[in-house]
Amino acid sequence: MSKRVLVSALVALVSLPAVAQLAVTRFINLVDTPVSVTYDNSGIAQVPLDAATGTVITVAGYRKVSVLIGSGHATSFSVVMGKSRGETLMAAFTRPVSTNIQTFDVVGPDMALWLRGGTPGRTETVQLWVFLST
Repeated sequence: MSKRVLVSALVALVSLPAVAQLAVTRFINLVDTPVSVTYDNSGIAQVPLDAATGTVITVAGYRKVSVLIGSGHATSFSVVMGKSRGETLMAAFTRPVSTNIQTFDVVGPDMALWLRGGTPGRTETVQLWVFLST
């Protein structure tokens, strides 16, 4: 087998999974259908990201998570990733709410989103989106 054929075969083999991964995305649209959150006594509220699974979603298989908070009174948010079932071990990545899209590397199988700095005891409707990509 010539080097040219071997190199072409290797390039084709390596390229196929990369092309297939480009189509793997998930968009959680809580802009068109805002969600209601209630802040606890510390001004923190967990966002229900998925109607079926609740507040924690599985992000295994994705490489990036992007978040944009559109409305609400929170001053910051935390993307929390790690192991959430059984014994839990998760890490929080906290950023101020802004008009900029915030993107994080996926570093665990599960993810939750918390809003911080809201009025304690207050319930409000918030608009946001989360985009998962490979």
